[in-house]
Amino acid sequence: MVHREVDGNEPRLPDGPIPDSSTMKNVIITILSIVALVAGYVALSSKLRMPLSMLEGKTAIIQRGDLTLPINATGEVRPARRVEIKAEASGEVIEIAKQAGDRVEAGDLLIRLQRDDEQRNVDRAGLDLDIAGARLEDARLRLRQARTADLRAAQSRVDELAERVRMAKFRMKKLAELPEHQRNDEEMLQRETNYGSSKAQLGAAEANLETAEIAVPRFEQALKQAEAAYETAKTVLGDAEKRLSKTNIMAPIPGIVSDVRVQVGNVIQGGRTTLTGGTVLVVVVDMDKLVVRAEVDEADIGRVLELSPAWARPGHAQADQMPDDWRQAAAMSDFPPIITVESFRDEEFTGIIERIYPEPKSLSGVVTYLTDVIITSENRSRLLPGMRADVRFTSEHLENVVLCPNEAIRPGSDGELGVFVPKAGPTSEEKTVEFVSCKFGLSDGNYSHVKDGLGQGDVVYVKLPLQRDRDKERKKKRRR
Repeated sequence: MVHREVDGNEPRLPDGPIPDSSTMKNVIITILSIVALVAGYVALSSKLRMPLSMLEGKTAIIQRGDLTLPINATGEVRPARRVEIKAEASGEVIEIAKQAGDRVEAGDLLIRLQRDDEQRNVDRAGLDLDIAGARLEDARLRLRQARTADLRAAQSRVDELAERVRMAKFRMKKLAELPEHQRNDEEMLQRETNYGSSKAQLGAAEANLETAEIAVPRFEQALKQAEAAYETAKTVLGDAEKRLSKTNIMAPIPGIVSDVRVQVGNVIQGGRTTLTGGTVLVVVVDMDKLVVRAEVDEADIGRVLELSPAWARPGHAQADQMPDDWRQAAAMSDFPPIITVESFRDEEFTGIIERIYPEPKSLSGVVTYLTDVIITSENRSRLLPGMRADVRFTSEHLENVVLCPNEAIRPGSDGELGVFVPKAGPTSEEKTVEFVSCKFGLSDGNYSHVKDGLGQGDVVYVKLPLQRDRDKERKKKRRR
């Protein structure tokens, strides 16, 4: 037999029989099962364990603050002035000086047209004016002649023949008064013939005089027509010169170019030569004064009229006019409308009511009234035309009042409104719930004005303890 020395540090096998492999497996499985059960218990207990806050409910502290009752409306941001610039002149577009998005001042060049067509129109109108001027001068000369020379000549002829008639009549009468034996029949016939001839010539001269007199108003009328034709030709020339100057299309107002609708090389017709009034070339908007045209529901328009300035109400007196400087008008408002847009959700814009339109707008049975609100805040430059906007008008405002969260307001057993407050229980660790009846005033949807029943610093339940909710459910079931 071989003996082996054992070191004191070497592990010793337990006395007794050595377990086989199957027994070891069972031991391991048992240990793992115990571990799994312990872990599952811990996890399940952590899930099933209710937080203390749920058991105790959720409370809030009553505080003082300002309360505003809003009126909400929606609308669209639009510029106060939007000018569509049409071409008065005709020609080919040879230059586009400004593009969409560029800022312009009044008088800045926007588009330049070729001048050839309009220059020909100016030259043609100048020739027509020269012809009209010559005709006018001729009409003046004719009238002057009719009033002076023609009339004097006709009158002189009448005067001359009147003397001849008088002389012929005298000689004929003188001969007729002689005794018959002294008269010569042939001479008597000649004197009678001279008298008749002179009288006939006098009649013709008088007719010529009458014709000369009638010619004066006719030449006066011709002069008026010539003067009108001359003025028309002068106007045509002026219009042609104006259209020639309009080949350089300028910005009529300061603002931003919002749209350019032509390209270099396009040939356009002037507004004077088309039935539609010409082609829209450029659109310029005044971005300094932006307006939200809000649609106020008919149920709210009465309160909006009450809070709006006098100049905004339909049918206001002539003395109630909005100041020319809308910034000055904005300073006169204590509670300006608040404007928000989807693009800048965390930012607010303020405004002033400019106008309330008296005629309603009806769509699918919904009646609204259009209300223009000028955006007055300095951050208005961030807005763009066409943005949808929400407008909140301040109809009523309370300052430094007791406010209660609306989620804390509940009906009591008798149907009156109030709140539940925590109350000390039989032991220091226990708490009970007590209902306090209150009187409430205005509400903005989140908080309500407490007129009576609560004070600053009071604690109320906004979420009742779990046990209280269970008691309420039991009471409901009993009532059923």
